[in-house]
Amino acid sequence: MLALTICICQNRHEVMIPTTQLNKENDTHSSHLLGLNDLNNNPNTLFDFWQSLIDNLVISRLFDTQINNHALIKKMTDEQGGYNKLLSEYKEKLGKVFYYNTNNYPSDIQGDLKGNVFYAQHSIIPAINRIDDDIQPHLVSGRKTLVIFKPHEKIKENEQLNIKVYNEDNEKIYSTYLLPPSKLPKIAGTEQRFTRLTPDDFTIPKSFDFTINASKKIKELTESTNYLNQLMTENDIIRVDIDAENLSINLDSLKKRPNKKLILNLVDNIDANIKYRNNSIPLSAQQSFVMISDETGRWFTRDESRLSFHYQQALNIDKYKTPETFDVEFTTNDDINHISKNPKLFQDIIKKNDTIKIATRDYHWAKDFIIPNSKQYANKKILFTSQAYFNSDVTYGDNEVRITTGETKLFISDDEGVWSIYSPDTQSTVNYALPQSFDIKINKNKELQKISKDICYFNEVINNNDNIHIATRNANWARHFTLETHPNFKNKKIYFSSEADYDSHVFYGDQKITIRKGDSQLFVCDEFGFWRTYEGEPLINDDSDEIRYIENGWSVAIPAEYIKPKIRLEFDYHGKQGTLSDIYVGAPTELLLHTIDIGMLTPYRGELAFQKNAELQRQYFQQIPINRLIVSHYAPIHLKEIVLPSGKHLTHRSDDDGGGHNGDMREQISKDLISDGINLANYGVHSSATKENNYLPTAQITIHNSRGIYKNGLQEHGWSGGAGKATLYNSVDNEFSHELGHNYKIGHYFKGFKGGVHATPDKPNSTWGWDADNNFFIPNFEKKKTNKYTVLDARDPNAEKAEPYMQHAMLKDAMSGGELYDKAYNAYTLHTPTTAQAIQHFFENSAIFSKTSSTGYQKWDPNTQTMQEYLPPHAKNISFVDVPIVDNQDVTETTLSALLNKNHHIKIESYNSHYPPNIYLPQADHSNKNKVIEIDCTSQWSIKLHVNGNKQIISHNTKVYYISNGDSWEPSSELTFIQKPVKQGVPVVTLVGFYDPQNQLKSYIYPALEGSYGMVYNNDTIDTTKPYLAVTLRNGEVKQYQLDQHRFISQLMNKFHINIERRLEPVKAELYVKGQRVSSQHIELTDQPLPTTINGIIQS
Repeated sequence: MLALTICICQNRHEVMIPTTQLNKENDTHSSHLLGLNDLNNNPNTLFDFWQSLIDNLVISRLFDTQINNHALIKKMTDEQGGYNKLLSEYKEKLGKVFYYNTNNYPSDIQGDLKGNVFYAQHSIIPAINRIDDDIQPHLVSGRKTLVIFKPHEKIKENEQLNIKVYNEDNEKIYSTYLLPPSKLPKIAGTEQRFTRLTPDDFTIPKSFDFTINASKKIKELTESTNYLNQLMTENDIIRVDIDAENLSINLDSLKKRPNKKLILNLVDNIDANIKYRNNSIPLSAQQSFVMISDETGRWFTRDESRLSFHYQQALNIDKYKTPETFDVEFTTNDDINHISKNPKLFQDIIKKNDTIKIATRDYHWAKDFIIPNSKQYANKKILFTSQAYFNSDVTYGDNEVRITTGETKLFISDDEGVWSIYSPDTQSTVNYALPQSFDIKINKNKELQKISKDICYFNEVINNNDNIHIATRNANWARHFTLETHPNFKNKKIYFSSEADYDSHVFYGDQKITIRKGDSQLFVCDEFGFWRTYEGEPLINDDSDEIRYIENGWSVAIPAEYIKPKIRLEFDYHGKQGTLSDIYVGAPTELLLHTIDIGMLTPYRGELAFQKNAELQRQYFQQIPINRLIVSHYAPIHLKEIVLPSGKHLTHRSDDDGGGHNGDMREQISKDLISDGINLANYGVHSSATKENNYLPTAQITIHNSRGIYKNGLQEHGWSGGAGKATLYNSVDNEFSHELGHNYKIGHYFKGFKGGVHATPDKPNSTWGWDADNNFFIPNFEKKKTNKYTVLDARDPNAEKAEPYMQHAMLKDAMSGGELYDKAYNAYTLHTPTTAQAIQHFFENSAIFSKTSSTGYQKWDPNTQTMQEYLPPHAKNISFVDVPIVDNQDVTETTLSALLNKNHHIKIESYNSHYPPNIYLPQADHSNKNKVIEIDCTSQWSIKLHVNGNKQIISHNTKVYYISNGDSWEPSSELTFIQKPVKQGVPVVTLVGFYDPQNQLKSYIYPALEGSYGMVYNNDTIDTTKPYLAVTLRNGEVKQYQLDQHRFISQLMNKFHINIERRLEPVKAELYVKGQRVSSQHIELTDQPLPTTINGIIQS
């Protein structure tokens, strides 16, 4: 039955008020979709509306499906967590669990509850830094945060430890409970993925909902996420016949679609590749491969489901085993009767102990025992044994059982604390001897290949035969055989023997055995369906070390909206409390990355992976201390002709030598014109000097792949970053992290060994990364065991060394030759805390674009710990027109007005023998709004300034700017930029090129650049005697933009860069110098989708 409550939340933490009136504005699309058209009789009360919902089966079914799916996903997640907990406990018994952070420090919190606190955002940060000379970043406002609390006392997994968040007004804004240590995030890739899917689910059906076998559709399938998403929405079983070479299907790009089956059928010796969950599986010719999404929408292969099923069955058997030792035992008459007659005492004992044994015998006995169901008794074991003459009765939950003389009963509680009885362990009756004869011998190549490639068929053979001999030899051989765990195979035997020169591999359970020439091996299936090579062989053989971050670490993820400056945390356990105050939370910083692929006199490479893959963008966000990562997508551009700022025109090749770091087109076109141009257009700076851009008020970077034809041939550029741009050969791996690091003003080998090499937690510069979306840790050491020391510079024989941790070499920061832990889980480098803190400093000293600010910008004020409106400094290379000065004569209002009519920036410079006693500024009005007057007084005598109806004194050695706001002249000690974007974050057309204010060199407008995200500004009221760009829109309207009238560099043209909103559909751009049109360019826009992502999420 569907249950639905409709409320208006007036105060999210206190009051829920039901609404009594429906909104009369109907959503036609939603009404049609949900079948609401019959509800448009305007029911006026909640009762009427509720009754209509009940009567509408479409809505009921829709809500029921959504609720059931949500509940099922939660249940599956809990199941997976439960099995991983069992797997960890199993490893712990083997002594294979180790804790990375074993520091023991005084309590970080104040109160009678003691413990240490850590945060994790992009990386783990100690709440209180207790290591001398250690440098750590602080929290970022508005970012999801994992809180880890290590209490100084042992708290049982099934007990409750609470956390509350208070704001600066001491108001509770959030509260929840922490998850027990078994649910602390694990290292990426170490958590076994469990599913309810079994190998039997992977049989190929006889019919399909949809089949793709046309080459055009197969290509669309591999190139368009939307196409495959649509197919998955409409169909449950899809078959794809692949007949094109080297195709790749990426299931990671799909929305979560539960209970879908994808059959890939390869024909005609074709190879293909399927990507999912950070894995990549090559598929060989003549093979049908099945992928299934389970109830949670996660994709699995048959082999993964086989391993999951095996582990689940093996862990359940281990879970239900009788413990070898017990936390507490009751064997004497007094003790047994105490827990029998005092149920509360018994319940308290159950709560505090995981394994309990009660052994009765004559004269040491009690009649009744009560074991209630309760969440607080989850995952406990109680063993009852009886050698007493009299029976004992045990009530467990709502059930009762009698234990008679000689009986043993094991009571086990599940994750919810519900008790069940399991029989004690029984002795195996399986015979492990080699059979005297076999029901079937498989030794022909055709049959060997069939049981190797078709597991369903192999299982049929096993099911129909008790004893099987598989014999290989040259020309009659197969590489792989898989024995699946199945209870129907009890007591089956398979004997492998080999006379082949090639090895064969047998997969069973979580193991692999290689059968070489002359080898033989018997496999026997036990009473539970597990294949073993000898009696007692372990069912779980993964003996790799499990490294966890910290022992006894309770944790919970606090939603982003509650991470604000001046919060405090309060921990609570059984009435004990501990408070963490003085938590420094920094700015909600942002990074804007533009991406573009450039080909100069040659097609672009098409290999800018970061641009194409939102997952890579998400991964990079996880590695840096910011609140928001915005990634814009520019369409790739093939420039078939090149004009350099010197006026040189290229059509076939450059006369320069090119290389990774060399080439005139690399420097002057891909970096200076396009990358700097994109950035400056977003600031509303219409023109600038070539070869220079230090205008970086925000964290805005344009990254590009570029290549060009030079006199030494085709050259690809890369390995360069800084000043708001990055030229990348590879946009994945350390090159990306490194070159962006330069943009954060971080140099090579930053802070030397202590800053560039990761460390263990007992030393400065230690952390792990945290992926907040997937909830796993990324350690700061290598994945493989090499037992190598880490040095900053291997060429230095006396270099300081970092010892390996358990044979894992420590990693290095991106700026110091960085390495990755595992590219499959994050393709970018984990920064050391020292570098992360410097990166955070860069971001907090950068402004952000802001739609809500009257200036268009905001910047962090560390004193108030708030974002404040901000006026960025003016771009450099602004040309000021000098006001003519006659010594000891005043500068008049008439003189200044005439200059301001033709110029945006004028300068009055006073020095000895060049001194005006008085300066009269004209009245501020709309004609001089946003215009600037610079007054620079180095003369011995002060100047009287007449401004806004008042007199002011400009003293010796004073420089001041006066900026008109249209009503008054406002003084400023620095030249600020008051051009405010009229729109932010909209699709844009960026126009770039070169122009010569002297009209001696040939100006040129480059083909338009199309971007998904940018800032646009009002067009100008122009002076046609000065250079300007005119842009014609499809509707015939013309927008004009003034350009600077002076050459910034004497022998070179200036560059221009202007954003036009894409929605306006510009069709032509024209350059005018001295009233003459000097260049024009038709604008041809494409229809290709250009997505923008925020934190790796594609924006609609």
